Amino acid sequence: MTDFVLETMAFARTLALEASAMLREAAGQSHAVNFKSPGDWCSEVDRQVEAHLRHRIAQTFPQHGFLGEESATSRVTQGYLWVVDPLDGSMNFLRGYPQYSVSIALLLDAEPIAACIFDPCRQEVFVAGAGHGARLNSVPLKVAPSQALSEAMVGTVFPKPGSALMQTYLPQLSRALAATAGLRRSGSMALELAYLAAGRLDAFWAHGMGCWDAAAGVLLIREAGGQVFSLDGLPWCDSQSLAAATPGVAHAWQALLMQDHAVGT
Repeated sequence: MTDFVLETMAFARTLALEASAMLREAAGQSHAVNFKSPGDWCSEVDRQVEAHLRHRIAQTFPQHGFLGEESATSRVTQGYLWVVDPLDGSMNFLRGYPQYSVSIALLLDAEPIAACIFDPCRQEVFVAGAGHGARLNSVPLKVAPSQALSEAMVGTVFPKPGSALMQTYLPQLSRALAATAGLRRSGSMALELAYLAAGRLDAFWAHGMGCWDAAAGVLLIREAGGQVFSLDGLPWCDSQSLAAATPGVAHAWQALLMQDHAVGT
């Protein structure tokens, strides 16, 4: 299993580099856009990159499943499953805002065992393997030694405009703004999770994401020593409400996010 994890880590990295090269070539050009819902954009580039990744995976691991954001027709399944977000931060990419990424993970029985998140704008490659740690451009990653929520820098992703989840999110946002050192929202959940693994953030939460948004980041955070938990009681891969933190602030962070639930019960 160890050799297989290392093999698939390397393959995920290769795929991410190939996808990133496609994105760099397409950057700054005009592309047809499909507005899937308010605040949820998909371009022809998203679909082209996903098609390329799907083809490459089918060639190399024909027995493995595939779940991509732009072609998702099923949920996470047992066995080996590649979970791909070909362009996390499509709106940023299309507007020339330099914060987007490629996210690729291999799951075994719904848990990630190999992952890569690549930032084409900064040439940062985040990779992780189950039992093999997490790295950024070959440098080992470790979450920040945070101990106080009041000193924590937090990342987030806003729910889509009009989402019913906004009613849950906004009170949490208000409490987080008052209780932490500051919030950041860049528009790429994969990079926010990678930044937590790299010690750049101390905590994170989001509502309304898909498995492809989180899969690679979950493994990066775990392998860097952080904690990931759902806020709706579901496994992370089915959850619509995911959070993460360094061990030193995880308890306080979860309590802050779950405050309304605790009062209601």
